[in-house]
Amino acid sequence: MSPSVGDGPGKSAKVIPESLLDLLERPLHAHLATVRPDGTPQVNPTWCRFDGEYIWLTTTNRRQKNRNWHAQPAVALSIVDPDRPYRYLEIRGRVEHILPDPGGAEFVRLAERYGVPQGPPPDSADRIAVAIRPRYTTTQ
Repeated sequence: MSPSVGDGPGKSAKVIPESLLDLLERPLHAHLATVRPDGTPQVNPTWCRFDGEYIWLTTTNRRQKNRNWHAQPAVALSIVDPDRPYRYLEIRGRVEHILPDPGGAEFVRLAERYGVPQGPPPDSADRIAVAIRPRYTTTQ
């Protein structure tokens, strides 16, 4: 395993090894780990996208993972290459922005990215867009 380190704005792209950047460019499901208030981990599959600085995802403000990162903004994501299961990228970072998204724009963007284009979801009124800044990676 090889760790990489980044520190501060503009460093996120450098944290992601170029040899594994395709895992973020392809529409692959990530597994998002957050820490529950009792200290236990919670892991959920999620759609995401990388804009060169942040990893973006969407959820609603009513879900447990939203409560988790409000209490503990440190999170981790794991993305596995479906063609080579031992090729993976683990990204550790922090939730830096939580933006209200009552129109569901981030959901629509991610649905298009993942090949299931659709309009805003029924829970659009509660939607948020979440930006995670990558700080460290572990790769195999």
